[in-house]
Amino acid sequence: MRGRRSTLVMITAFVVACASATVAFAQATPAGSGDPNGSPYVRPKVGVALGGGSARGIAHVGVLRWFDEHHVPIDVLAGTSMGGLIGGAFASGMSPDQIETMLSGVDWDAMFGSSNFAFKNVRRKWDSRAYPSHLEFGLRHGIVPPPSLNTGQQVDLLLSRIAASSYALKSFDELPTPFRAVAVDLKTAKFVVLDRGSLALAMRATMSLPLIFPPIELDGRVLVDGGAMNNIPADVVRGMGADHVIAINVGDLTDRTEIDYTMFGLAGGTLDAMMRANTLKALASADVVMNVPVTSFGSLDWRRYRALIEEGYKAADAMKDQLLPLAVGDAEWAAWKAQRTARTITTLPTPASLTVDGAGKADDRVMRQTLAKHVGRPVDVPAIDKDITVLGGLDRYQTIRWQVVPDPAGDRLEVRAEPKRYGPPFMYLGMSLENTTTNDVKFSLSARYLAFDVLGSGSELRLDATAGTDPSIAFAFHRPIGSTPFFIEPFAGARNEVLSLIRDDQIVATYDQRRNTAGMDFGFNVGRLDDVRFRARTGRISASVGVGDPGLPDIAGAESIGEIRWRHDGQDSVVVPSRGTRSIVYVQHYFDAPTPPAGYATDRATNGVTRAEATAASFWSIGHVRRRNRVFVTGGLGTSFDGHPLPTEQFAVGGPFRLGAFDIGEQRGDHYLVATGGYLRQVARLPDFLGGPVFVGAWMDSGSAFDAWKDMDYAVQASGGLVVDTLLGPGFVATSVGFDGKWRVYFGIGRLF
Repeated sequence: MRGRRSTLVMITAFVVACASATVAFAQATPAGSGDPNGSPYVRPKVGVALGGGSARGIAHVGVLRWFDEHHVPIDVLAGTSMGGLIGGAFASGMSPDQIETMLSGVDWDAMFGSSNFAFKNVRRKWDSRAYPSHLEFGLRHGIVPPPSLNTGQQVDLLLSRIAASSYALKSFDELPTPFRAVAVDLKTAKFVVLDRGSLALAMRATMSLPLIFPPIELDGRVLVDGGAMNNIPADVVRGMGADHVIAINVGDLTDRTEIDYTMFGLAGGTLDAMMRANTLKALASADVVMNVPVTSFGSLDWRRYRALIEEGYKAADAMKDQLLPLAVGDAEWAAWKAQRTARTITTLPTPASLTVDGAGKADDRVMRQTLAKHVGRPVDVPAIDKDITVLGGLDRYQTIRWQVVPDPAGDRLEVRAEPKRYGPPFMYLGMSLENTTTNDVKFSLSARYLAFDVLGSGSELRLDATAGTDPSIAFAFHRPIGSTPFFIEPFAGARNEVLSLIRDDQIVATYDQRRNTAGMDFGFNVGRLDDVRFRARTGRISASVGVGDPGLPDIAGAESIGEIRWRHDGQDSVVVPSRGTRSIVYVQHYFDAPTPPAGYATDRATNGVTRAEATAASFWSIGHVRRRNRVFVTGGLGTSFDGHPLPTEQFAVGGPFRLGAFDIGEQRGDHYLVATGGYLRQVARLPDFLGGPVFVGAWMDSGSAFDAWKDMDYAVQASGGLVVDTLLGPGFVATSVGFDGKWRVYFGIGRLF
């Protein structure tokens, strides 16, 4: 009896020991590896599908952080749209904390704004100032609008930054976490699973939301956002061999209780119904579906990324009962992390050569000169991003992308300029509306035709026409001289302008002036932000009394003018810059000009007068939230020296930021001096892609227009108002009050500052 009891004890001890050893071995052995006898330990393979949802997709970062903190390994991963961007970043080896840090450094205004004004050269910037609306059309195949509200340039740079070290992979299975991106091919009407090639292009393709970003052409396919056919690719994850599939939904899959019966409402509702139906079908492949409650967030709430990340974390924690069974012990987690780290490439390549594709001859030369410094040294991602962004300021290309390409002769830095498919030539539209007095409004519609490479690489042809209060037509042809910074620019034009005489906020007389001009500029570019022009122009001017008695004679005759002009534009916005200075300085001499008719009592004559003017505007961002608070100073100084030109050629003040309590042109003189200083604060923002910031502010004006310096009499005025960046250009509503009691309210849309 004693012997049998001893035997039983020994057997029990042996079984317990074997069980303990088995558990310990399982905890210390990564998935797929085997024991010394060749028997593999196989942990269920966990796969995660990240759905699309525009900005709401940032919530995926919080879900991934919860998985990381609770030791739930992700063995395979697939994503659509924003889920594709977050998934691709994680798959490349980034941790959730690193992804959040990346998001914190994103300039969302630049990322999803509709302008790259900050990076344009001085000529392109002055084009934008002449036409500050965001309305650009191509004329290659009729009048065609752009394919999207955003070119995707800044998104491309972000994705290239994420994928920079993953350039030599044969497939996305070689990433630290095997990955798939889902897109839709417009040619075949099928969804496409991207599993190899450029990781950056794969992420960009799955994010190509129609109307927002242009599609991606890849291997003969035209790829757009995969959300239309497979918004949460749980079936793709299952196809990657996952034993347990977790699908993360950041959209609204509930049935709609109300239907918008408007034309656009029904169209949007139909697309929404199709997406929900396809999403529900794909979710049938999931074992766990996590619905992140993000209905309080808008699809464009990019700037609330921290709150979205927190919502994702809380949603995962709320489902911990279903998720924690997939967690592994400390030893196995450490082994899984070590395996992922070992597959993460942290060193960047050193390109041995550079190729540029898709650019025009002149731009190709500029791009090669700009980027040549990146050859023969390890890739410096921020430096390349900066150079590519500046090159994007050429404004001829939809986007400029870069990547490193493996090459037997040495890795190659490949830069590809993607031409705008709808132009050139281009057509720009502009509108200007402002009240010259309380009861009178000036209105005009303008259009510009712009063609490139008409007579040689780098040449530009502009045709402008304006209809409305002051109609005009103009022509200019810009031609670089070889590869030098010098250029010539012949021009011609005709303009009708009405000069109003205003008393007590009423137009009491008008003076109609017609000017036909032709001339030539010879200039040179002093870097990207400056140019100098020597101008000679000649033509004919005629002017006559329109209504009332403006106190001016009828004149007609030839005029000839010589001028030297310097322009600088270092600002980052055509509306309310956050930084930078814009300035113009010119000196002009009237060699010939019409003289008043005999018998007209005046000592004034424009003939022989030399005039000079300098204007400038500088902006700075201040405070903790730098981009919300702006201070600015603007000013101008003009002189006719000892000359006394006719009133039509005198300097005029009045209107916004030039003594606004005066009507526009109410004060004129042979000289003027104006200075303005103020503060603007951003209080709101129009939806991304449709506009920009909304500012309120206050400013002080001081200055005067006068005929003799000894008669200079400064006016001091205070103003306050609202400025908003719209698709049609800057709009404003403001009021100005002078210390002498003079005041007025003005509004407008068009040019500002």
